[in-house]
Amino acid sequence: MKLQITLDTYSIEDCISLVRGIADSIDVVEVGTPLLLQVGMDAVTQVKSAFPDLEVLADTKIWHNGARIADCAFEHGADMVTILAGATDREVETVVAVAEQRGAKVAADMAGVEGLVQRSAELEDLGVSYLMVPSGLRRTDDSGDQDVFHRNTRAMGGKPLALVRNVMRGLSDSAEVAVVDNITLDNLDAVLRTHPGILLIGRSILAAEDPAAAAAEFKRRMEES
Repeated sequence: MKLQITLDTYSIEDCISLVRGIADSIDVVEVGTPLLLQVGMDAVTQVKSAFPDLEVLADTKIWHNGARIADCAFEHGADMVTILAGATDREVETVVAVAEQRGAKVAADMAGVEGLVQRSAELEDLGVSYLMVPSGLRRTDDSGDQDVFHRNTRAMGGKPLALVRNVMRGLSDSAEVAVVDNITLDNLDAVLRTHPGILLIGRSILAAEDPAAAAAEFKRRMEES
């Protein structure tokens, strides 16, 4: 199980500074979409150069022109790219093919997808390595009814982590679930019982009084689970 730090900084200096303090406890660094838009793919190169022993995910959110975007990200040092789960099957296949040629991986961002469980199984068949599934742990009020993530959660009985469990039941051994959304040390045990492949954590580490200690505690408990 891997620990991924999610970063939405606009500055490469801030990104590297934040990661430097927690690098010993994490496995994957996400170069977020805002940083990619601000700096370009050079942000990936700089992060990989600064942390060669960590995997780097470029949050490209590919929708079309996937082969070109993915190849560019991998050329700049990315170990993984993201594609939107609603992209066409052909687009997914193209990106997966580029990743395989590079010895890299593809993660599907399930944002905005209806029928998430079915689509997850389809994406696995298309060769996607990771499915980024919402935990359902985020608090919301009635205004969240328009949020597809929450509609999917309610379709599974409205229980936190219901989507994660149901997605996993529909998968074989070729893809893993990456759980995202409001994972904290308080609810970590429940998340770990779902046996995900990656935990995507941002605020719970970066906004902690001692980010290094928080990251170390997440990693320790993950390794003991």
